[in-house]
Amino acid sequence: MLQPLGISAEAEAVYVLLAPLDSATPGELADLATRDEQQTIKRLEELRDLGLAAEVVRGLWQALPLLGVTSALRTQRLTEIETAAVAAESLQSHLLQASESHADNIKILVGRDSILAARKEICNAAKREICAFDKPPYVQGRPNANPDNLSEEAPEWQALDRGVALRAVYHPGFDSDRLSELALFAAKGEKSRTAPVPMKVVLVDSQVALIPSMRSYSPGHELRASITRHPMLVEALQWLFESVWDTSVPIVTSGYSESDPRRKMLISLLMTGATDNAIATQLGVNVRSVRRWISELMDELGVGTRLQLGAALVRREVLQR
Repeated sequence: MLQPLGISAEAEAVYVLLAPLDSATPGELADLATRDEQQTIKRLEELRDLGLAAEVVRGLWQALPLLGVTSALRTQRLTEIETAAVAAESLQSHLLQASESHADNIKILVGRDSILAARKEICNAAKREICAFDKPPYVQGRPNANPDNLSEEAPEWQALDRGVALRAVYHPGFDSDRLSELALFAAKGEKSRTAPVPMKVVLVDSQVALIPSMRSYSPGHELRASITRHPMLVEALQWLFESVWDTSVPIVTSGYSESDPRRKMLISLLMTGATDNAIATQLGVNVRSVRRWISELMDELGVGTRLQLGAALVRREVLQR
């Protein structure tokens, strides 16, 4: 029972024999245990080294209190484990610093095809979760917003089919096609929020990151991106994602009851930061209708500005969960 504290089973057996006695010789203990006397002496010496027995006079041994000694041994083991953990972390840091492996290097991707291939590869390898900052412009034209096209062309959609979690923070403001696609992803199981995002990035299982270069989208520049598996860089990007995620606004796709289904969609589009014109195009109405509905929502929720309306809608969604 005491092996986790570094006490062998043989020494423990000798201690069990010795503890009830005032004192005993190795020979007496060997007779009680029906074992070799020399082996008994070795076990007694082991107990002495652990502080569990003492040779009071030559050839006469006595057990020492168990609880105090085992408490000290427990403290010692915990200290040793903590020291080993610190040493292991230090060694890992040195190994990371000295690492020259290809997997840890930043790989530069040049051109649309190589970027799309890398994105597909890392998303197809996802086992647990894909996290993304999403903002225009895009490497390729978006597929038509229907499940068949997304299932064939979007690796993130395929990941959702495999049971991989998907979280995305979308930069405010979309055209109607992007909004339709966003709604489909939300219905598929994506957890989506909106907030100004500093960059485009795809993070897979907190182990690999694809980072497009925003500057390369400018006219006259060749598309470029980088892909990295370096633990410290990926950890920093994951930390950045979680920080933005925690302060972003959930995109509302349900929870507001209206007889006109277009007014339900209005809530979601407002939460994405879409413009009145984009909302009108998406809903198939004119801009005046959109503004009238927004005004009615503000009156219903008792707010006076668009900013207050956004906050009120978030509170309403949270309370209805």
